[in-house]
Amino acid sequence: MSRNKLVVVVIPVHEATPDANETLVLGYYLKLFAQYQIVFVTQSDLDTGFYEQMIRESSHPNCNFERFDYKGYDEYMHLLVSEAFYARFLDYEYMLMTHLDAFVFNADLERWCKLNYDYIGAVVYHKTYVREYVASSRILQTLHKFRLLRKHPLQKGGLSLRKVRTFYRNSRLFKPVIRLTDIFYTEDFFWSVRVPLLNPFFRVAPTKVARHFAIELPDARSKDFDPFVNRLYHLPMGCHGWKVYGYTFWKSFLETFMHKHLVDTGKED
Repeated sequence: MSRNKLVVVVIPVHEATPDANETLVLGYYLKLFAQYQIVFVTQSDLDTGFYEQMIRESSHPNCNFERFDYKGYDEYMHLLVSEAFYARFLDYEYMLMTHLDAFVFNADLERWCKLNYDYIGAVVYHKTYVREYVASSRILQTLHKFRLLRKHPLQKGGLSLRKVRTFYRNSRLFKPVIRLTDIFYTEDFFWSVRVPLLNPFFRVAPTKVARHFAIELPDARSKDFDPFVNRLYHLPMGCHGWKVYGYTFWKSFLETFMHKHLVDTGKED
């Protein structure tokens, strides 16, 4: 399959103007993914003039917008488990979804596509987040009790690789489940934890593979932070949640790859 049909880069945008650091990341992405189709996913009524101007200035030849009728976080979560969403991308085998609070260090996407997983997401390395996440739901507490979360741990969807046709089919298959239950708390929980429990043929990359794809660090104030960073011998393909988790750690890497300085937000982590 040709590169231009193997994988599409999907960048969700929810604000008419991204913040200063997200703007830097977007400019970097327009260069990094110059050989790939980029699709911006947004609300039906969002003013996208800012993004269109950046695209024109970058001379990226393959960018377009897909608009969907959603409002707010909950409706966006439902969108990402709907067949209507994945139907728009059936011309491609895979989609790389990357929000602007994620960062991709290299665009070796073919390598990850060749592994033939249905889903690879960012591995979460902060135990406090996981504990709070489990405590937030009776279903999650039950899964944790029977150690099913150990078999299928959460992988974040904000930087993820998804096999489009498989997602389309499973979103149709489990439409009754989505309608009749509290879907999943987040769409990435649905795809990385719940679907593999319902469909044993749905292939999520194991943690030992996914951690080389993308990670989400602990908060730098966490006791988990230093031990983990000391074991981080090489960069993964990307990171997720850099604006919130491990900002000071990631800052120098992002600036090196972008050849630009991040705007100081006064954030302490």
